[in-house]
Amino acid sequence: MSYAEELREKLQTGSKDIIRAVIYARVSTDNEGQKESCSNQVALAKNYIANHTNMKLIATYIDDGISGKNDFTRPQYNEMLQKLSEDGFDLIITKALSRLNRDELNSLMLNSLLIEHNATVLTLEDGQIHDFEDMNSGLLHSIKYAMDAQFVKQQSINGRKTQELRCEKKELTAKDCSYGYDWHRENKTITINEDQAKIVRRIFEDYVYRSASPASIQKALKAEGITICGRTVSNIILDERYIGKFYINKRTTKLGTGRTKSKRIKLPKEQWVLCERPDLQIVDLDLFNMAQRSYHSRITVYEKPDKKAVQARFQGMHLYAGKIFCPICGKPYQFTYADRKKTIPVYRIRTHSDCPNPIRSIYEHDLEEITKKTLKQTIDQQKDVCTSLEKILTDAVEASQNNGVEIDQLKKQKANRELQINNLIDRLSNGSLNEAAQKRIEDKINQITEDIDRLTDLISDKESNKLDASYVEDKLSSIKAAIEDLRNFTSIDRDRILNYIERIDLQPNGDIEMLLKSGQIIVARQNFSDGNNVIKKGIQDVLC
Repeated sequence: MSYAEELREKLQTGSKDIIRAVIYARVSTDNEGQKESCSNQVALAKNYIANHTNMKLIATYIDDGISGKNDFTRPQYNEMLQKLSEDGFDLIITKALSRLNRDELNSLMLNSLLIEHNATVLTLEDGQIHDFEDMNSGLLHSIKYAMDAQFVKQQSINGRKTQELRCEKKELTAKDCSYGYDWHRENKTITINEDQAKIVRRIFEDYVYRSASPASIQKALKAEGITICGRTVSNIILDERYIGKFYINKRTTKLGTGRTKSKRIKLPKEQWVLCERPDLQIVDLDLFNMAQRSYHSRITVYEKPDKKAVQARFQGMHLYAGKIFCPICGKPYQFTYADRKKTIPVYRIRTHSDCPNPIRSIYEHDLEEITKKTLKQTIDQQKDVCTSLEKILTDAVEASQNNGVEIDQLKKQKANRELQINNLIDRLSNGSLNEAAQKRIEDKINQITEDIDRLTDLISDKESNKLDASYVEDKLSSIKAAIEDLRNFTSIDRDRILNYIERIDLQPNGDIEMLLKSGQIIVARQNFSDGNNVIKKGIQDVLC
């Protein structure tokens, strides 16, 4: 026998076993039509309990004016679930399953929680005690949950359609009412609140004619007992509704169900709908325009700080900033000085106690020596590159000079195509062909014309790509001169490091691995001793 069947039997037989029950009531809106709904739901549930002497009311939970499409906005619902998890009870009494949830995911999660804690639900609309362990009932519940979820989606669609109609008719609602106006619910209209309108006009006049700031206006109003924050004053100055221009459709909503919240999305201004209401104009148009010009003229534009100045250690005022890393934990080494006089630059790693790498620092002078040797060795290797490049350029020149045969063949193809066109034109000019034959000849002429244009471009390219014999010598001399300039450098600067070095890793065994932009890895070795105390012994003259 399932737990739901046991509860049914206890209720029918009037068993002395006490059934601990809670009541849950909810309505999704707080309008006049549903104002009494929650109290009616609770009254029906209490009446049911009163008619069953073996039932005991543990708690009552009410979420008034809250949608059932999610659970994170319903504090009483979540409090009920917490009560079930911690203290437990036997039964939830509610008007209908839709009062608990209108989302499939949350409904299934509630089912699992009820089964886990031996509890179930009684719905007053049909007097049914639901058996969530029964497979047939589970199928019906799934259908019911899907219908409830569709109901929420349909409500969202209906809301969008209502908004579209409102935009077409350019109707204002209560949410379009702001300071200076009153909303009348009985006839759904907006009128000017004359007392507040005087304050709005004063704000504009003080701002324009007396050069007052929003903060000073707020202080002056507060001294007179009028409470308006400075931000509200700024918003009033920029709000076009005070000249009778109300904008609707400024935002839309993306429906969220289950574990996701609905999102309010601000629409671009070109999608706003202008509703002009001259009868609701509070401020003169000229005064409003002067306020806008004054507002924009007072805007202070601050220059963004230079990142290289603010973050020198990372952005490049130091030679190897952002280039040196621990290969084990990946943390960077940061620039500092090894002495109080700040004459010995060194790169140290912070918060490195958890990393087994004993290398805590490296001196900038040592890195400079390694970099010089690395770059000179790399540049010396360019001799082989020049030899290979010379052969490639020579082959290219020879290939360009030997394309005369190919150009002659292309010219013959072009001449044949031109002869074909002349023959086709002669046939077309005879006038003895029917319309279909004339059409085929015209298509053929167009096709051959395209071939001639293509051959003309190809011949032009071949002729222009011929290289002179001096091309190789000129190119090689310029490349060799550039390499010689690179070889004769005397100092290491930040630009040279950025151009050549990708990354430097300080290995635990003292090896310094330098990854160049070319993909080549250069390994130098530095001797360390005394474990974490990092005593510099000097750089070995080893590059491999």
